[in-house]
Amino acid sequence: MRIASGRGMRSALSWLLVSLVAIACTGSADPSPPAVAFSDDGGAFGQGAPPADTPIVDNDGASPSPPEADDAADASTSTVDDSTDERAMPANEETASAGERAIDAGPEGACTEPLGPGNLAIDELMIESVAGVGDNGQWIEVQSTLDCALNVRGLHGECPRGGKVATFDVTEDLWIPPRGTFVIADSSVPAINHHLPGSVLAWFGHRGDILRKKGTTITLSTRDAVIDSVTYPALPLSVGTSLAFPSDCDPSLRSNWAQWQLSAASWFPGFSGTPNAPNTDVNCR
Repeated sequence: MRIASGRGMRSALSWLLVSLVAIACTGSADPSPPAVAFSDDGGAFGQGAPPADTPIVDNDGASPSPPEADDAADASTSTVDDSTDERAMPANEETASAGERAIDAGPEGACTEPLGPGNLAIDELMIESVAGVGDNGQWIEVQSTLDCALNVRGLHGECPRGGKVATFDVTEDLWIPPRGTFVIADSSVPAINHHLPGSVLAWFGHRGDILRKKGTTITLSTRDAVIDSVTYPALPLSVGTSLAFPSDCDPSLRSNWAQWQLSAASWFPGFSGTPNAPNTDVNCR
């Protein structure tokens, strides 16, 4: 019997190991390719999609449906439970009644009567904030004539200019303190209206040149009545200066335009007037 040399023995052992590996692979229960798919650059798929012929498996081992199928399924099965939708919930009657009573009551010292004729008075006009056309800094000051807090919700304003009429509406609660004021401006943007202080409303459309330099009529009203109306003529104006009706004048003199005077106080550099402040910078003549 011939004994193989050391080199031949190593070859025989190598052949035997290869044969055993082949047998083991042949008997494997799962001959499928590796579970991890790789991109063209050799990296595992994570951010990009694998090749079309590579199966994708969810964490639970199930093959998910394509995104389009998921969207369609969501659309067909999606429902809204109105009983849990806050917007669709019926209001609690007790809560609603309490809320209505709170709104009706208003702040401490609120007027017991709704807005009516004579409760408001236009007492200051900025007709020419800048020279020429394109004036967006015009404004009107309106003062409450009452000693109680007044809700001006429902107030409507009109000012004709040529064939058009500028308007505004107060559609939410707006409480004016006793003898307090608010301003109606061509714009509510501070950089445009020269940084008007206090409560500022704006005409719809934020159009400029609403107050005509040659005169016009401003009317404040509700659905039921005219609250105040002022018709001013062509008046001597100074650019950047308002015309104010003095605080110490009797309100019955408002139609006397000789009493309306150019403001002496300044609320912003380069502009004179007392928006949302008493007209004490001018005196009754």
